[in-house]
Amino acid sequence: MKNEHQTENDLIISYKLLRKLIGSIGVFLPVILGFGMLYFDKADFIKDSISDYYGTQLRDVFVGFLFVLGFFLFSYKGYKSEGKGLLYNDNFFANLGGAFAICVALFPTTSKIAFIRTIHLSSAVLLFAVFTYFCLVIFRRGVAIEKRSEMKKLRNKFYLGCGILIILFVGSAGLSFIVMTEEARNETNIIFYCETLALWAFGFSWLIKGEAVLEDTSKKQN
Repeated sequence: MKNEHQTENDLIISYKLLRKLIGSIGVFLPVILGFGMLYFDKADFIKDSISDYYGTQLRDVFVGFLFVLGFFLFSYKGYKSEGKGLLYNDNFFANLGGAFAICVALFPTTSKIAFIRTIHLSSAVLLFAVFTYFCLVIFRRGVAIEKRSEMKKLRNKFYLGCGILIILFVGSAGLSFIVMTEEARNETNIIFYCETLALWAFGFSWLIKGEAVLEDTSKKQN
């Protein structure tokens, strides 16, 4: 029978792995879609946006990755402080992210129905908002300031940077609809690149949280 210490270690390892898996989806989704499309259309393998791959031969890959991301987020059980409300309930925000990821998959931007496209866009923006909250708030708390190791302080700076980058790239994608014509957006694929960079910021933040790198060598930190 496993003792309490072994059970706790198994739990820590499983959460580290789950964080790495979530992060890997963010990093590799745009890469797999882009390079995968090379097989079908070498002249136009970079689409106007990541969501536009729903209308290609890689639709099942796009939807599958989002469903897996949603499942992983639903499975994530983070820190919860009793009596402090939802803002201190990591599981609540992970579940929100999971729901938004599923909505992005189920309500495609390629639909001819405006309402479905609106749900897709709203869900995508809210999903990035959840990613940002994880970076700026959730990942950066957990250890009192005076007790933080130098590596924990470094990780917190990295999370802060990732959160700012997500806001910057998502904001740039939105701004492109104001300052650029549709033809210019399509020619430059600016939405795809902004989404890719935002996903990378999200993905790398979760990989760091899973201690793929920047791990404390002595005392483990949250």
